[in-house]
Amino acid sequence: MSFGSMYVGATGVIAHSQGMQVLANNLANVDTIGYKRSGILFGDLMSKQVATGSATYDSGAARVSQMGMGVAVSTIRGIFTDGPLSGSTAATDLAISGDGFFGINDPSGNVRGASHYTRAGNFRFDNQAYLVNAEGYRLQGFAYDRETGQWASGVSDVQLPYEDIVEDGQNVRVVRSQPSATSSVEVITQLDHSATSRISDPNNPFFAMLGAYAANQSNAGSTFGEPGPQYSTPMKVFDADGNSYEMTVYFDPVETTNLSNAVPGYTYWEYLIAMPEGSDGSAAYGTSAAGLAGMGVLTFDDHGALVDMSAFTPGSAGSTDPSDWVPAEFSEDGQPQFNYTFGSNGAATGAASTISYDFGIDSSTGMWSTGGASNAAAVGTNAASLPGMDSINRDARVTTSKSLPSATMYGLQDGYAWGYLNSVSVDEKGVLSGHFSNGQTEEMYRVAMYKFNSPWGLKRDGGTNFVATDASGEAMLGQAGDRGRGTISQNSLEESNVDMAKEFATMIVTQRGYQANTKVITTSDSLLNTLISIKR
Repeated sequence: MSFGSMYVGATGVIAHSQGMQVLANNLANVDTIGYKRSGILFGDLMSKQVATGSATYDSGAARVSQMGMGVAVSTIRGIFTDGPLSGSTAATDLAISGDGFFGINDPSGNVRGASHYTRAGNFRFDNQAYLVNAEGYRLQGFAYDRETGQWASGVSDVQLPYEDIVEDGQNVRVVRSQPSATSSVEVITQLDHSATSRISDPNNPFFAMLGAYAANQSNAGSTFGEPGPQYSTPMKVFDADGNSYEMTVYFDPVETTNLSNAVPGYTYWEYLIAMPEGSDGSAAYGTSAAGLAGMGVLTFDDHGALVDMSAFTPGSAGSTDPSDWVPAEFSEDGQPQFNYTFGSNGAATGAASTISYDFGIDSSTGMWSTGGASNAAAVGTNAASLPGMDSINRDARVTTSKSLPSATMYGLQDGYAWGYLNSVSVDEKGVLSGHFSNGQTEEMYRVAMYKFNSPWGLKRDGGTNFVATDASGEAMLGQAGDRGRGTISQNSLEESNVDMAKEFATMIVTQRGYQANTKVITTSDSLLNTLISIKR
């Protein structure tokens, strides 16, 4: 009897010792990022049947009499409740709120895709631009093809699309955003209603600046001689290679003395669009017409509102003959556009760029109304011959002509140069985006998220990493926010879910259980000594 009770006490000591080890491990990892605490469950050992003259049931069956054989650890299982989130200064520190796991790959292994799973999101970019954890395991995600705009169907290592280039004689590794040529320009100005014409031509009053234009003069200020146009506004535009140029829109009021069919109270401003003469990659390079891109007339009513406009482009490069300038074509958005070939020293740097421009009105049909002149020379002094827009739409912000000093309200264009990566961000859907020096933001990866039918079946593999087992089931691939996988928070880390108060309370109970079982052993030993002393 004493031997049996001593054995039972020993099982209690062993079981509570193992329980204390689980508690110790939890407390040791109280500050471990992404750690999930373990809980230990005890189960009694198989009891033995005791043969006694016990009572029977009415049916004649003997009542069961069993004696317990002790205790053992039934299971040690992970507790996957969310841990609290703590802030971080690194955008690549990620935390999951939900049931998902990050997938990571051990690059030293032969497994493609995720080989391990973790809740610890302390990732950093390594020297090869892979996003890795502290052990060098690579985060898995869906790549974004910046050319096609499509997401990959399978996962791969998250890696920035770097390239090695030579800058200032040194090899440097950079992540760049491709340049984009300017395709549209928006210029909203306030033109002084009281201003008078500085450049006039009695025979061609609507396009006097075209006759005065001379690109081979020493600087832009003297392009038209002295005095220059009443107002001008510059804007930076880009070619397909990311080279920037200063496009200038010149404005000058039309002298109305010799006009016919002018609407009473209406005012007219001619405009001319020009690039730097050195940027012209067409046959006009080196001539007085170098840099010419487009021209036209803005029509304002007696309240200074823009009510119509005309636009012309040259039929052949380098022409300053008004008869060679024809009404411009329209973009898909109903705005006039011109073609310009950028170049360097007369050599084209690419195909001609098509640039639309917007002063605040556009044509919903993309057409000129009937009755307008077929070329600029045919307009002459007749205001009614100016081509006008068909079905005009007015923007909320539009060019005006009022008795205020001329000024540019704002100017926008959609081109940009090469950009270099400044920073990255990750949204709640797990989309990793790069922010570049050219003002562009480009999506690069979507962080993969995994879910398990039974996360309690995952096997711990050290480093707060888990591996899938038959008990957990295969990892189910998805993305953040999809069917319970949770969302991602950047600049955050999930802390350990160990509750110190609860662990200490459990420790006290475990300690008492351990002490009680040692008392069973010592008491059983005392009984044995009494038994041995009988034969003495």
